[in-house]
Amino acid sequence: MEIDFGAQDKMSFLRNLFKKKIKQATITICGLDKAGKTTIVRFLLAGEHKDTFPTMGVNREVIALPHFELDIFDLGGQEDFRPMWSEINEQSDGLIYVVDSTDHFRLQESKEIFHTIISTQIRKHIPILILLNKFDLDNRINRTEFVKEFALINLDLTWACFDTSALTGQGLYDSFEWFINQLQESNIS
Repeated sequence: MEIDFGAQDKMSFLRNLFKKKIKQATITICGLDKAGKTTIVRFLLAGEHKDTFPTMGVNREVIALPHFELDIFDLGGQEDFRPMWSEINEQSDGLIYVVDSTDHFRLQESKEIFHTIISTQIRKHIPILILLNKFDLDNRINRTEFVKEFALINLDLTWACFDTSALTGQGLYDSFEWFINQLQESNIS
């Protein structure tokens, strides 16, 4: 005797039968324009440097890892696009903030924007990865000086700062290993 399941019951049965235990995290990557955000995302996707164009608004990419999926919202850093950041950042499970380590002229502007984001746009328990990008270039700020300049020491948040190069990939593996571990330890779906 064959049991007749309704269409809904069949779909529920199949979903449960083939359900994978994959955690998903929605993350945002933001910072001033020309910091290297999109170049970093492209390097993560391709495993090598790829030429990019400035992000106009928001780019969305998904990186599938074993038992973990990153839904990345790459936010355009131009001043015209920054007002849309708060709505996206508020929904994020993790924040990546990218700083051009050679742009001494705009370091104060970047600091002000970063502190606005962490004080008004994110949930307090999410991990924050700060990427001091363009480590491969001369005339960069060193990480110790940057941490002091950005007033990171006394933050009551889970954060880490890494020197990186979106051109060579230097520092990206270690930084994302830390970030993904933090995301996996947090309470995400």
